[in-house]
Amino acid sequence: MTKNKVLFIIPDGVGIRNYLYSDLLHQLKEAEITFLSPLPKKAFQELKVDFTYFHLTFSKESFLTRIARETATFARLCYNAEKVKNPSILENWNYEPKGIKLKFLNKTAQLFGKVASKKYTYILKLENFAQKHWSNQVIEQYKKQLLQINPKAVFVTHQRVASLMPICIAAKQLNIPVIAAIYSWDNLPKGRLAIIADKYVVWSDYMRDEMQLFYPEIPLENIIVTGTPQFEFYLQQDKIIERESFAKQHGLDVNRPWICFSGDDIKTSPYDPQYLNDLAQAVVEIEERNRPQIIFRRSPVDFSIRYDEVINQFRDSIKPIDPLWNVPEANGNWGTFFPKKEDIILQFNLGYHCELVVNLGSTMAHDFAIFNKPCCYFNYDPVQNENWSVKTIYNFQHFRSMEGLEAVGWFNSKTDIKNKIETLLSEKTTMGKDRKLWLEKIVLHPVNEASANIAKLLKGYNG
Repeated sequence: MTKNKVLFIIPDGVGIRNYLYSDLLHQLKEAEITFLSPLPKKAFQELKVDFTYFHLTFSKESFLTRIARETATFARLCYNAEKVKNPSILENWNYEPKGIKLKFLNKTAQLFGKVASKKYTYILKLENFAQKHWSNQVIEQYKKQLLQINPKAVFVTHQRVASLMPICIAAKQLNIPVIAAIYSWDNLPKGRLAIIADKYVVWSDYMRDEMQLFYPEIPLENIIVTGTPQFEFYLQQDKIIERESFAKQHGLDVNRPWICFSGDDIKTSPYDPQYLNDLAQAVVEIEERNRPQIIFRRSPVDFSIRYDEVINQFRDSIKPIDPLWNVPEANGNWGTFFPKKEDIILQFNLGYHCELVVNLGSTMAHDFAIFNKPCCYFNYDPVQNENWSVKTIYNFQHFRSMEGLEAVGWFNSKTDIKNKIETLLSEKTTMGKDRKLWLEKIVLHPVNEASANIAKLLKGYNG
């Protein structure tokens, strides 16, 4: 039997964190591993495996491909919003792009997408049209690269990058199977299935059912429930840093409880600094002997100065611990960020040592649930803005998975925060008592078998 060759296509740094830093490569230790990525080779240097690296250069879509794809995307949003009676799905469209060309494209896609949304077959025809109008020259270039690599299977670490479509088309023409991971638990209603694949791996039965709902043309046998490796780290006890050492390393008071404030990107939570301010004000009002410290972990793609004023004002209460990610020069897009391996250990210990995590609707609720630690979501508007509200955020389709569960606690107003933190610190089980049930719904258990499940799938193409 010839040696298994697996090609990993990694569009951005999240793929490194969620898959390559997991146990997946170890599970494939008998395979020949190749990485194809727009990230530099140095992004993979912390991996303890032998690999071959090729730089991935994205090709530009033709105008016909772009207009058809964007129209199909808007049509899917309209169709999905109507199908599940949830207008918040339409918030996933960028209504105010920059530049005259993009504005024209955007308005055209909305106009024709609204019409196409009336019949699902129209959406499929648009997507098929977009695929067929990729340049044959581009596809042939990728075919040459795939023939050079000669993989038995291709694994794409997420499905959201439309520029990967010609590689998938090239692989299909060469009869090389493509397996694509669905990036996150919130992606499926958003019309972000930007590539075609032979198999799709999802986090849970819940996500498989969602994929069937929103993409009925994909056969059920092509949707594989594997779990996601990004949660495996939290069960690895060798990553524990003793509390005293962790406190000394980051300037924390070892005798005080710690709360993690996990930041969002500016689009999701434009008023995140105000939430941090409200949390800090509440904390300083707690009696000093019980007063917690706030560990501020910003989003790995937001190293802006927007939090600086709040942090400076509450220096004694807020201790920033930045994510350990490689941050590109100014104007780098979020896809060019990539994590250092030490960030896995850092995030593990935040969940292990903090009493709770607070944020605006973040997946970090699931990270902390693995440690049976609660999450509290901000549930009020710090500023009145007709274009943004938490009511829209929590109406997003993926939060319907919480129905019937007390999955998190809620800060329903600024004045709510102090009492709820004090209650939680004294009665640790009262807030978000169903957090484990929610986690089990969203992520296949046992969570530490995801890498093995994906590896088994990839090994199956070794014939």
